[in-house]
Amino acid sequence: MSYVEIRNLSKRFGDTPVFESIDLDVEKGSICVLVGPSGCGKTTLLRAVAGLAAPDQGTITIDGKDVTRLEAKQRGIGMVFQHYALFPNMSVEQNLAFGLEQMKLPATIIAKKVSRMVDLMGLGPRAKARPATLSGGQKQRVALARALVLEPKLLLLDEPLSALDAQIRKRLRDELKKLQHEMGFTAIFVTHDQEEALLLGDRIGVMQSGRFAQVGGPSEIYGHPATMAVAKFIGDFNILDPVTIEQVFNRKCCLNWAVHPQAIEIFRPIPKPKLSEGIYQADVQITGVHVLGCVLRYMVQAKGVALKIDALNRPNMTPMKKGDAARISLSAADICELQN
Repeated sequence: MSYVEIRNLSKRFGDTPVFESIDLDVEKGSICVLVGPSGCGKTTLLRAVAGLAAPDQGTITIDGKDVTRLEAKQRGIGMVFQHYALFPNMSVEQNLAFGLEQMKLPATIIAKKVSRMVDLMGLGPRAKARPATLSGGQKQRVALARALVLEPKLLLLDEPLSALDAQIRKRLRDELKKLQHEMGFTAIFVTHDQEEALLLGDRIGVMQSGRFAQVGGPSEIYGHPATMAVAKFIGDFNILDPVTIEQVFNRKCCLNWAVHPQAIEIFRPIPKPKLSEGIYQADVQITGVHVLGCVLRYMVQAKGVALKIDALNRPNMTPMKKGDAARISLSAADICELQN
């Protein structure tokens, strides 16, 4: 039995279904990330697990206990939201202590738990500060610490990093993953950011129109999408239909191709055609070059079809230029074939 089990869960708002007959398993000590377009049901599912939205059917089990009909306060769940919801008139330490005080724990135990969490989250220099004097990243650390200090059975995080700037967001997600390994808590994390999902998730559930289109590990989701919808949402694939495949690569095919930008090689000067089994080549013209840090993204046209190609941005290399003619090469092993 999994630590968290969701079985046959459905929720409607009036005549509008939010999600229908969905199943999900979350193992103890892991992070399950839910991704998908807006309106697909991610946040409502999180609220159902938290006890803030009653499902119309199905069951939710946590650590072997059916919590489907329990009130939120009886479930032993911690929640962290995009908005920090800190008590403005309390210091960092007082914000962390508040929940423990409601549990009527002895003052010595509260002080010990708060001190440990302050140290673990790197909040020591700001322990006496009030929220108004904290940066966005520090506030989110406090919100996370306030949930974790209660030692919840399950931690639910609803886009907790989305309001932060890019650099702070990257640093906090790295810290969150490290913290999860150290503490071993179990979490369900909702995000729109595919990079965040791939980094944080031990398992990823891709939701589409109230159902799970695919649930699996990061490598599986990224490298082997189960449907066209998953491929379009995760991994930044080039999507080619059978007509386009024949047009570009002179290859008849009855399925769509999903191809990662980094799976396509690009050459200049143009080499002789490589006539090998399972190698597909085409001549292209470069229409754009973008520097994405360690990656160069080439936008190309191949017989009127736009493709994106990623190449390693090596030191001292001379990138190809817009307008250059080049040749691309693709191995059959790097093609993911999908139905519509």
